[in-house]
Amino acid sequence: MIDFIVSIDAHSDELDGRQCWKIRYPLSTILFLVFVCQLAGIETWKEMEDFIEMNEGLLGDYVDLSVGCPSHDTLERVMSMVNPQFLSDLKVEFEQSADCLSVERLIAIDGKTMRGNGNKHQQPNHIVTAYDGSHQISIGQVMALIRLV
Repeated sequence: MIDFIVSIDAHSDELDGRQCWKIRYPLSTILFLVFVCQLAGIETWKEMEDFIEMNEGLLGDYVDLSVGCPSHDTLERVMSMVNPQFLSDLKVEFEQSADCLSVERLIAIDGKTMRGNGNKHQQPNHIVTAYDGSHQISIGQVMALIRLV
């Protein structure tokens, strides 16, 4: 887990667009807390705030929470500034680390055709989703160029 936090810190300077004098929580802290909340199956920003407050002692062993827990508004605002591709790459990096190699996983692949976005000049979009059933998180989503029947 410590390697995961270090890998976040390595990229945080180039990704953090916040004004440095207003930063109360480093980007690595926010990303770590949100990632842990996702692993716990938490879905809303308010639930994340509550979870972090309830587990402040445990989470404080990994990241600095000396100024208290970030609010749900802070979590949402900071995460809205982060590039989704970076988050996807970070998740893949964590899953390939030694912390996750011994865990068995069930990956579900699902394809859907988006309704209402096709016309005579464009075919409807086809979306393929990979879902990790054992951890109950979506691994990723891509648009397929063609639909295979």
